[in-house]
Amino acid sequence: MRIRRLIPAVLWLLMVSLAMFTPGRSLPKLPEFSFGDKLGHFLLFAVLSFLWLRVGTINEKRGINTRILITNLLVFCFIFPILAEYLQQFVPNRTFDYMDIVANLVGGAFGFIVFFILYKANNRLV
Repeated sequence: MRIRRLIPAVLWLLMVSLAMFTPGRSLPKLPEFSFGDKLGHFLLFAVLSFLWLRVGTINEKRGINTRILITNLLVFCFIFPILAEYLQQFVPNRTFDYMDIVANLVGGAFGFIVFFILYKANNRLV
């Protein structure tokens, strides 16, 4: 596993965790627009899944390590997004919202799709 792929993934995971578990009154006020919150959830988890899918999934021969890919996919595209939203209900001034879970999961799936498109195109980002 290359450290240059692990560091951005860990830093983004910390940032997502901080954003998800900061008490509601401590969050900065942002301009509100329709679905702004859902867009934020989508983007946070799209980037999170993309970065973690890069960690250890591609070997030296540009092949996919299926075991690591599936593990990262399950943890960062499904388990963590659902668990994070569930745990938000225990954070002061934060709530549990099923539509946030949907936005998290769709974002995670989008990150997965982008990862595979770039992998198939032999892009340097993967």
